[in-house]
Amino acid sequence: MDHLKLWLGDLLDGIDNSKESQSYLELLKKCGANCAKRNVLPGMNDLKEEIAGLDDIEKIAEIIGRHTGAECAADADGFILAYNRGKGCDCSLVGAGYISSPVFCNCTLGFHEAVWSTIFEKPVTVDLIETFLRGGNCCAQKITFE
Repeated sequence: MDHLKLWLGDLLDGIDNSKESQSYLELLKKCGANCAKRNVLPGMNDLKEEIAGLDDIEKIAEIIGRHTGAECAADADGFILAYNRGKGCDCSLVGAGYISSPVFCNCTLGFHEAVWSTIFEKPVTVDLIETFLRGGNCCAQKITFE
C-alpha cells in the first residue's frame, strides 16, 4: 500500500503543480464520472422515477435527502448537497489511505456531474463548497441546472 500511496501522491502533486493542470483535472473528473456510472447510478432508478416531472425544487431536495441520506437544500438554480458531516470522505481510495491530496476532490466534480445530469436528464454544473481533503467537516457541492 505504501508504494501505491506514494505513487498516487506524486501523481496528484504533479497535477497540482503542472502548467497543464486543467487537462489533468478534466481527467480526474472523467474518472469520477466513470466511478458514478459503475457504482452509484445503477442503484438510483427509484430516485430518478420519483422526481421525474417535478418542478418544485423544495420537494425535489426533500426527496433527494430521503433517498441519499444527505443534507439537501433547495437553491435558486438547483440545490446544495452536503453529506458525511463529521464522518469522513466517501471515496474508498481516501478511506483506505491511498489518497490524501485535496487535488483529488476534482474527482467528485465529475462524479456528481454524472449523477445529477443523469438523474435530471439535463446538464448540471457542480461547484465544491467544502471537502474533507480541503479541511472541511463534510463534503458539500452546489449543483446548478444549466
